[in-house]
Amino acid sequence: MSKILKYPTVLQSLLIVIHGLCLVLVFGHERLEIPLLLEFIGRTHPLILHFPIVLLLLLALLFWNPNLSLLDNPKLSKNLFLVTLLLTGGTVMAGLFLAAEEGYVRDEFFLHQWTGIALFWIATLWFIFWTKKQHAIARPFSVVTVIMIIVTGHLGATMTHGDDFLLAPFKKESRLNKVDLEEAVSFDHVIKPILEQKCISCHKASKQKGDLRLDAESYILAGGKNGPVIDKENPGLSSIIQRILLPLDDEEHMPPKGKAQLNEEEVNLMMAWIEESAHFDTKLVNYPEESRFFQLAKEIFAENVVSTYQFPPATAKTIEKLNHDYRVIQALYPNSPALRAAFFGRSNFKSEHIDELSDIRIQLVDLNLANMPLKDEDIKKLSNFTHLERLNLNETGITGSFLDELKVLDHLSSLSLTGNKLNIQNLSKIGELVQLEKLFIWNTGLDQTAISALKKSLPKTLIETGFEDDGQLYQLNPPIIQASSGIFHEKIDVNIKHPIGSVGIFYTLDNSLPDSSNYILYDGPIILEKSTNLRVRAFGEGWLGSDEKKAVFFKAGVKPSSYGLTYAPHDSYKGKGVETLFDLEKGDEDFASGKWLGFKDTDCEIIMNFDGITRLASISLSLLSAEASYIFPPISVEIWGKSEGKEWELMHSEKPEQPRQIRERKQLLLEYDLANENLLQLKAILKPINSLPKWHQGAGERGWVFLDEVLIN
Repeated sequence: MSKILKYPTVLQSLLIVIHGLCLVLVFGHERLEIPLLLEFIGRTHPLILHFPIVLLLLLALLFWNPNLSLLDNPKLSKNLFLVTLLLTGGTVMAGLFLAAEEGYVRDEFFLHQWTGIALFWIATLWFIFWTKKQHAIARPFSVVTVIMIIVTGHLGATMTHGDDFLLAPFKKESRLNKVDLEEAVSFDHVIKPILEQKCISCHKASKQKGDLRLDAESYILAGGKNGPVIDKENPGLSSIIQRILLPLDDEEHMPPKGKAQLNEEEVNLMMAWIEESAHFDTKLVNYPEESRFFQLAKEIFAENVVSTYQFPPATAKTIEKLNHDYRVIQALYPNSPALRAAFFGRSNFKSEHIDELSDIRIQLVDLNLANMPLKDEDIKKLSNFTHLERLNLNETGITGSFLDELKVLDHLSSLSLTGNKLNIQNLSKIGELVQLEKLFIWNTGLDQTAISALKKSLPKTLIETGFEDDGQLYQLNPPIIQASSGIFHEKIDVNIKHPIGSVGIFYTLDNSLPDSSNYILYDGPIILEKSTNLRVRAFGEGWLGSDEKKAVFFKAGVKPSSYGLTYAPHDSYKGKGVETLFDLEKGDEDFASGKWLGFKDTDCEIIMNFDGITRLASISLSLLSAEASYIFPPISVEIWGKSEGKEWELMHSEKPEQPRQIRERKQLLLEYDLANENLLQLKAILKPINSLPKWHQGAGERGWVFLDEVLIN
C-alpha cells in the first residue's frame, strides 16, 4: 500500500483507463469472444464486489461524520478513495465479462448492468468534487452513491436468488398458512418451492445455465441443450435426479458446490415426484394413499394442520383394534389427532360396524362409506361424530329420509350423495344442512326444478350436479386412435374409438381439418396403403365438436442403395447418424431418445443414391414440432432429383406453415409427389428457422429441425 500511496497519478491514470474499458465492454461485450482467463476474472464478480461496497459505505460514513473525517489527511483520503474506485471499476468489468458467458439473457440483467455502471460514474464524480473541496456538490453525490449501492445490490440479488429472495421466508410461512392439504397441488406447493430455493437462481429467464429453465412447467418439460431433465420412461435415469445424487465434489453435481444444497427431505420429494410420473396439476389428495410422494408431501402441511385440532388423540391400541380387512382407520396427517375411516367389501358390511366407531367419535373427521349398503336410519348414527368434516355416502342406496340429522354436525363441510336415488320429498331435509361448503348430487334423480330449489335453500353451498342440459354446449373429448405401429410395409388397419359410443367420428386422410363440410364418417377400421396424415374429430348432437387428434403413418417402400448427410447433425442429437433416418424405428415425442437427428446451425441435407434408374412415386419426411423446446417445422423444404445424363433439378420447394403459439409436442408428415420419375439420385434440404418469432421466449434465436425417418415409395 505504501508504494501505491506514492503514486496517486498512476492510480488516477489507471482509473481513466478502467472507465474507458467499461464503456467498450458495456456496448460490445455481447460480440466478444471471452478467453478463459477473462472468463475466470468474470466469475470473480460475486467475490470482489463486497470490497468496494464496504469501502464506499465507509467513505460515506467518514465524509458525513466530522469526528471520523479523513479530510484533514487529503493524501490518505484521496488514495483510499482511488483504491475504492479501482475496485469498483474492476467489479463492473468482471460483471461485464460474466454477462458475456452463455446462459444469461440481456433483458434480465440490463438494469443491474446499468445501475452498476452508474454507481461507478457517480462515485467517480463524488471523488472529483471531494478532492476539489467542493463539498456542497460532493454531498449529494455521496447520498446518490449509497442509494445506487442499495439498488444495484438488490437487482443483483434478484438475478442470483430470485425476485422474492428477501421476503421468501415470510412468503413460505404465508403459503403454509393459506394452503391446506386439500387444496395443495403437487408442483405448485411442494416441488416448485424447492426449485425456487435451490435451483432457479441458475435456471430462470435471466440466467439459463445449459439453456435450461426450471421456473415453469413448459420449460421443465422442454429441457435444455442436453435434452429433457425428466425421463418419464425411466424416471430413475432423469438427469435432474442424477445430478442431485452425484457427490458434492463432482463438477456435474447440482446445485454446484458453494450453493445451498437440497436436504434429505427435499431430495426424497423430488425423486418420489419424478418416479410417480411428475404430475404438475394433480392435487395431493388425488394421489393414492400408499403413494410415497403423498406420504412425504403431506408432512409439509402436517404441523399447520395439527394445530387446528384441539381434541386429544385416540390411543394406538384403539386404532389397532378398529382396523380390520374391511375397514381402515388412519391419521389424517402424521402426528395429527384427526382420523379418517374408510370401509371396503360391500358384502361384508353391517350397520353395527358404524357403532364400533364410537371409540373415536371425537377424532373422526373423514368418513368414507361409499358403496356400502346403508339403511336410511343408519344416518342417525353419523350425527354422533361431532367433528366430522367430510362424509362420502355415494352409491349407498339411501333416499335422504334422515339427512336432516346431520345438521348438528357444525364442522361438516363436504357431503357426497352421488348415485343415490333421492326422494324429492326429502329435499327440504337436505336444505337444512346450511353448514355445507360442498354438496355432490350427481345422478340422484333430482330434476332441474328440484336442484334450483336446493340451490335457493343453500345459497352459500357449492352444489355439484354433473352434466346438466341447460342449453350450454360442452366440448367432447378427442377420439382415440389405435394402430399396431406408425410404420408399415403393405397396409395397416387403424381403429378409432370414443368413450361416448353415440357420437360421430369424422376423419380426413389429406391433412385437412375434419369439420361438418369436410370429412369421412368412420364406420369401421381404416385400411391405409400409403403414408398418411390422419386427423380425427368427434361430433355429437348437443355437444361442441372435439379438438382434433392426429397420427402419422408411414409406408416403408424403396430403400436407397446408399445415403449420406452433407452436414453432420448436432452432437447432442446425432442418433446413429444418417442410419437413423432409414432404420424404420419411429421416434416418439422424446427427442432425446436417440431416434431423432437434430439440426440447428446447419441445414439438414440428405443425398440418396439408387442402383440404376428407379421409378419413384413419393418421398415422406417425418418431423417433430415442439415449440417449447425451440423445435419448429423447417422454414423451407427443397426436393431435388437427378436423372441419367442430367444435372440436379428442383422438383418441390415449400415453406411449411409455422406455428403461432407454443403447442403440445406433435409429429408432422411432409409428403411430396415424385410423379414416378426415373431417378438416379434424390436430395432433400430442410432449413431450420433462422430467427424464432417475437412471441417465443427465445425470440431471435435459431430454431431446431428434428427428423427421424425418410421413406420413399
